[in-house]
Amino acid sequence: MAAKDVLVLGCGPAGIGQLVDFAQADIKHNVTCYEKGSEIGGLWTYSPNTGDVHQSMYRYHQTNGLNEMLELPDYSFVEHFGHAITSYPPRAVMLDYLQGWAKKWAIDVTLDRKVISVTFDDKTKKFTVISEDTRDGCRHWAYFDSVIVCTGHFSVPNYIPPYPGMEHYDGTVIHSHNFRDAKIYAGKKILVVGNGYSGEDIAMQCCKFGAHSATVCYQEIMGPMGHDFGHMPIYDSPLPKSYDPATKEFTFVDGAKGQFDAIIYCTGYKHVFPFLSGELDLQTPNRLVPDTLWKGILHPNNPMLMFVGAPDQYYTFSAFHAMGKFTIGVIEGRVAIPSKADMAADTAKWQEREDTMGDNHKVHHRVQYEHTQEAAQLAGGHLRDDALLFDQWVDDRHHSILTYRDQSAVSSVSGVASLSFGMPWVKMFTDDKEAYLAWCKAQHESRQSKL
Repeated sequence: MAAKDVLVLGCGPAGIGQLVDFAQADIKHNVTCYEKGSEIGGLWTYSPNTGDVHQSMYRYHQTNGLNEMLELPDYSFVEHFGHAITSYPPRAVMLDYLQGWAKKWAIDVTLDRKVISVTFDDKTKKFTVISEDTRDGCRHWAYFDSVIVCTGHFSVPNYIPPYPGMEHYDGTVIHSHNFRDAKIYAGKKILVVGNGYSGEDIAMQCCKFGAHSATVCYQEIMGPMGHDFGHMPIYDSPLPKSYDPATKEFTFVDGAKGQFDAIIYCTGYKHVFPFLSGELDLQTPNRLVPDTLWKGILHPNNPMLMFVGAPDQYYTFSAFHAMGKFTIGVIEGRVAIPSKADMAADTAKWQEREDTMGDNHKVHHRVQYEHTQEAAQLAGGHLRDDALLFDQWVDDRHHSILTYRDQSAVSSVSGVASLSFGMPWVKMFTDDKEAYLAWCKAQHESRQSKL
């Protein structure tokens, strides 16, 4: 078949995975990638700036999932670094790994390029893409046969409505998107609204760096976190219902009251695609099986518009790699596209399974594996089954939320066991990449010398 003109939007993990898939493909298409940031890496890049920025990462963050679950099937951590690392490395180490994968495959990216609009012409069967250089405001027009959206969905905060009386609250109020440094909350009483992974981790970060306490609020349908935080002053609470400016207290739905110096909303993010409109738009809550998209990837209104990384995520890097196989199969005509009605029925079937799977996380990741694997197989691709690693991760977290990051696992790619860091996570107060990697190299060499 003739080579296609393809645009990949965004160069975070999903975009890198898609570009690597194109680099590995038998047919060499004309692939362009626009990334609005000044470096590749997406979510894993860091910026001290807040507000209307893509980055949501904060300082001192270590991964909250085993690196063996993120590890790419064709690029091990040992290949990249030359030695083993721990299972929960600092953020900057993961960014280094992703950028190394991109460098290995010599992917080409146009940085500092923000997409303004994507439209489709039924006559020419081409997408018209208007983009803008973020450095000088210069606009560009280009035309493509297919557009693959890899812009992520962890950068537009989902704020919930204010509680009655909140207009009088004079403390700090931010969303987790704008959380950057736990040190500034030392000595303060923190109210964390939302007890998902971000709420849990930010509460722990704040208390680790000296916060007086962190009260983490939950929806009744979700229930409390239920972790034993040991020495950390972290408490579960139902949601607030109002704020009293006279007493400077929040009243909670169970009748309890409390004063707080800062509020951090950990209420998730919105799927927002401002460059898409009309029948090309995508609107969905954050879920394992997104609304609208067939196989969680393909837009039924235009099969040449696809999304990589749109589902809520257990599987990440390896899943993006597998999704990329599907998108290329669609572009090359190797995937049969069903009718819109059949696509909708298939999505509804998977969503029903998601909606009835209960709250066992060991079931959740298996549902995601099967859904993504089904898509990949349609194009001859494959998603590595990391069920045992996910189960270990769930069990380690249940055993101790304070020590799960101190555990280790064995890579299914290299066969190498990760290192156990010499300092437990609760006592680590740095995210220095160079010092971390120097320690890992020395420990790896010491281990090898004893074999």
